[in-house]
Amino acid sequence: MLPMQDPRFVDVDGIRTRYFEAGSGPPMVLVHGGSIGSSYNAYHWSLNFDELAKRFHVYALDKLGNGHTDNPLADADYTMAAVIAHVHGFLRTMQIENAVLVGHSRGALPVTRIAIDDPARCSALVILDTNTLAPEDPSTPSDFYRKLEVAPVESNEEYASREPIANSYSTAHMTDDFVQAAADVVALEKTWAALAKMKTLGGSTFQPDVRAQRADTLEMIAAGRLNVPMLIAWGLDDPSAPIKLGMDLLGIVGPALPHVRLHVFNRAGHYAFREHAAEMNRLIAAFVYEVEAR
Repeated sequence: MLPMQDPRFVDVDGIRTRYFEAGSGPPMVLVHGGSIGSSYNAYHWSLNFDELAKRFHVYALDKLGNGHTDNPLADADYTMAAVIAHVHGFLRTMQIENAVLVGHSRGALPVTRIAIDDPARCSALVILDTNTLAPEDPSTPSDFYRKLEVAPVESNEEYASREPIANSYSTAHMTDDFVQAAADVVALEKTWAALAKMKTLGGSTFQPDVRAQRADTLEMIAAGRLNVPMLIAWGLDDPSAPIKLGMDLLGIVGPALPHVRLHVFNRAGHYAFREHAAEMNRLIAAFVYEVEAR
């Protein structure tokens, strides 16, 4: 049986939002990466969701403008601030409190900001391969994603596969259902509408706001305003978010937060959470149990 076969929808401040929910126990919310209009979606957690649901009450949502969740309602909402507000709104709407918040890539900044702004919502943070939360560094390739858009689209499956192929150490994690879920997102008119918006608003609106939200969040962390344990996990061979970013993030979080650790996966890229899914699931569970025992 394929994982994550029960999609649900909820209204979050006027945004029809797709999510998955399963399991019992301490709440855990999985927030995927990707910019608005990308093929990233909640099904990216397909190798983690069911296993984690054996121990936790797990939620995985499609972010604003991703997957089967509505696009932003106005041009002014093509921002990281709006993405953060949407994830925060989902937690409020679903009445989720004291949850383990897990964020990958561009999902890491939203969960960290929520942990700072609304501490009652978060008991622990798990941060995975993110060049969005980590401080900017010249080692990050500025044209990595732009290069993937150059070639013509041969099929939805081909287009949906470009980024994970380029961003993985091994593509063994790219199961047929994973590719199909992303291709289904690519087939949506709203996906291409969002991409068209991002062509004009990405440089003028979205990216400047990402930098502003990151700077504010890192400043808050350094000032001691983040007060939950954090696990940072990274792929050693991540081509779009080099391991140096993980070390730099640890360098900011470590002095300000007593309970933080960094785990590095060898032979893993940006998709370490899928490339080493079993180990990642055990790592997250062990971290949460350690936090609960404190």
